[in-house]
Amino acid sequence: MPIEILRTTTLSARERIIPPEIQPDGSVRYRSVMTPPDDSVAVCYLVSRRMIPVVFVPGVMGSNLLGLRPRRRFNGNIELTKEPVWLLDSMADAATWIPVGAEFRKIMLDPGTTSVYGGGKLPAGTSLTEDEMRRRGWGEVAHISYGGFLAWLENALNDTHDFLTGVRSQLMEPSTVQRVGVEPLTRAEVALSYKYRYPVHAVGYNWLQSNRASAEHLKARVETFMAYYRKQGFMCDRVILVTHSMGGLVSRCYTEVLGGRDRVLGVVHGVMPATGAPAAYKRVKAGTEKPAGWALGCDAEEMTAVFAQSPGPLQLLPTPEYGMRWLKFRDGDKVIGLPNTDPYDEIYIKRGKWWCLCDDKLINPADKKKETLERDWKTYESMVKDDVRPFHQAISGRYHPNSYAFFGDDANHKSWGEVTWQRRHQAGLGPARGLPVDDPLEGKVVANKGTGEIAVHTRRGENTVRTVFQIQPAAESGDGTVPLRSGAAPKGKTKVCLAYRGIDHEGAFKALPIQLFTLWSIVKITDAVKLTSMAYSK
Repeated sequence: MPIEILRTTTLSARERIIPPEIQPDGSVRYRSVMTPPDDSVAVCYLVSRRMIPVVFVPGVMGSNLLGLRPRRRFNGNIELTKEPVWLLDSMADAATWIPVGAEFRKIMLDPGTTSVYGGGKLPAGTSLTEDEMRRRGWGEVAHISYGGFLAWLENALNDTHDFLTGVRSQLMEPSTVQRVGVEPLTRAEVALSYKYRYPVHAVGYNWLQSNRASAEHLKARVETFMAYYRKQGFMCDRVILVTHSMGGLVSRCYTEVLGGRDRVLGVVHGVMPATGAPAAYKRVKAGTEKPAGWALGCDAEEMTAVFAQSPGPLQLLPTPEYGMRWLKFRDGDKVIGLPNTDPYDEIYIKRGKWWCLCDDKLINPADKKKETLERDWKTYESMVKDDVRPFHQAISGRYHPNSYAFFGDDANHKSWGEVTWQRRHQAGLGPARGLPVDDPLEGKVVANKGTGEIAVHTRRGENTVRTVFQIQPAAESGDGTVPLRSGAAPKGKTKVCLAYRGIDHEGAFKALPIQLFTLWSIVKITDAVKLTSMAYSK
């Protein structure tokens, strides 16, 4: 339906634009304040009855979670209460995790006892009511990461009253798109986009669970959103997905594995670890960098307690599609790389090696005597075999055909394209100190603080020597988390896959060029509506 203009009179010296107010039932209200008589005219732009919900899918740690919070009583017993355990309304919320040790983290961040919490902080700056934002899921996602972006996108996609100078119209100007790195939108593309409404939604998910379970959740929520609008009398049978980081893996599973492709007009992927990220390995072995480490875990003990029970974060590990030998061991001129053929058997479920992903003694911090060690390991091993490997195989190389993607390629935001354990040559050990050990992969751990430095007893000929290996700093261009090779992996499988400098992984959607790229992509995706039942007859 073309945009129509309602006027209170046909004689006008000056127009007063009355912006639409979206009501909880999806209807539109126009509100004008009575003023003394003059020659102005109130103008109300009728908005479309055809809905294309835009659904934002956040990254790992980007959804608020409800769970069990433990408190130790005076008698030593632990009391559990159901309340929000992961809520990122501000950086102060992240800081509350600083004193929480591995044992309590394992209880609080348990995929079996957590669920999505929708009571998070909501952004200001839109015409939406609090109830409407809650219905759309805005309270389910991290306010500090996404609140401002959701409000910006809602306003940019629903500016019928400002269509001549709105952001979409600005994307027809070469001077605007130059900073985005794309060609200008055409007048026809922008005009088509104004024939539809784009209510912005968000779907939080339990990022501790398998991404396949999260994809099932996304599938159900998409159906709920569309059914809501159809019940209100609107045409609605397609959505557009906008994803951040791990949310891209969730959406790929939904559209390409669970049969959701026909419900999705297109997808915008942001900083997606398309083939995994070695940073996941590094963080399990050495903790997460601060300030994010305050919340997720600053050392191997805190990280392993959560990772070893959580398929979602484990599914961020490099897949076979990422490539081989990304885990390096350097001892002078001697370099060994793993995996050779299979990262699961060679790294992820390798047991008893100082460098293997999961230290079995850290899986259950509550088991001080290690009485459940074997059972805990078997549970972890089964998770990798039954959840992680099959998920990687299911989505490998598969993308919605109408996908647009962006990634970080910035030397100032170094990422772990490879994780290198380098032997530190110690002073005072005589002339043999610089000689390589027989096999750096073998050795008994004698000291490990869980921060990326491990001392082991290894062999050099007939001698046992104390050897220290350290994880080296990130060295590959990226966004600080996802390396270039994984972020750029969708090239050739998506309509567009663009590199950007100056964006960091967590805050990617806070950058204006990224916001403009997202809006540009949504307008481009809308062209596919011509092939659906929501198309206008010529």
